[in-house]
Amino acid sequence: MNYLDANFIAALHFNVFGQTETAERYVRKSPLPFLVSGLAELEARRAFVRRTGQTRSEAWEVFSQQLETGRWLRYSVAWDPAATRTVELIKRFGARVNAGLLDTMHVALAQLSGCTWFLSFDTNSNARVLAASARLKVFPDLLPAEKAKLAR
Repeated sequence: MNYLDANFIAALHFNVFGQTETAERYVRKSPLPFLVSGLAELEARRAFVRRTGQTRSEAWEVFSQQLETGRWLRYSVAWDPAATRTVELIKRFGARVNAGLLDTMHVALAQLSGCTWFLSFDTNSNARVLAASARLKVFPDLLPAEKAKLAR
């Protein structure tokens, strides 16, 4: 399965230079289901409101319909297991990969849900580095600077 980070979701609903076309191409070609965690859904809601200034924008309606129709799978967060897996990631990689708490939780949720791919354009948070360090496949491919930060 593919874990959709909020910035990847935004790229599929807004014209984001250097991201939208890449994201759309991946979605067209991937045979695997796409999963949106409750955490990614919350972050996407915030991003959509910030971009549109509306709580129920047309883009949000399209996104919501993708979840409601099952085109994209909704993964409800079970907070206790998510916290436990997040702590495990912090213990294993926290000293070597500088990722924030919510980004670490996204990686934990990707693992807990059985996803093999972590889809994210965020090259600043180290979430992609953490995901790759935790043996998830990352799309788009890691940049050289990100590869240099990998922890095994």
